[in-house]
Amino acid sequence: MDFFYKFLLKAKPSEYLSNLKKNNKLGNYPMLLLLNNCIHDPLWHPEGNVWEHTLMVLDIAAELKENISDENEKLAFMLGALCHDLGKPFTTDYQNKKVRSLMHDQIGIIPTNILLDKLMVNDCVREKTIAYVKNHLVPLQLYSNMNNVSDRAIEKLEKRIHIPHLVLLTKADHWGRTDDEALKRTCEPADWLLYRYNKILG
Repeated sequence: MDFFYKFLLKAKPSEYLSNLKKNNKLGNYPMLLLLNNCIHDPLWHPEGNVWEHTLMVLDIAAELKENISDENEKLAFMLGALCHDLGKPFTTDYQNKKVRSLMHDQIGIIPTNILLDKLMVNDCVREKTIAYVKNHLVPLQLYSNMNNVSDRAIEKLEKRIHIPHLVLLTKADHWGRTDDEALKRTCEPADWLLYRYNKILG
């Protein structure tokens, strides 16, 4: 699946996926096809459904990946961007007039592994990709409880995934939308977590 990796590392990887959909070949990747029919809450995701969001995240991640030097790390980062919301088709529900996708980060591990099996990803890249999917909401969760986040919690997170790389995915996920924060390229949770990382471990 070298061609798949090559498109991920291009400047605009969304073009390849868009062409797959246009040519009715997205069905070759069922876990990605499901994103196309998965709704988002328009309040938080005015850009559209999970598919449209993922395409935007991928293109922004393609810009940010240049901050990563190691090629395996770079590939895992891009796969993490591609797979970060694969759990949403299995968790999305409409409750109290809101679209919710509770636990999509954890549930997303299963469809991610299915896609990575199809792509024949090696164990090293697989482990790192899963770490991105599993932890992609952690910066937001820590930020929302910042006054109670200990140095030890930051150290434990660093053992699971390299924080400077994780915050790049947080930014890509945050900016892969069309709201004001995305357009202004601001992301306070990512900035806060990177500050804590530099203060404790930098």
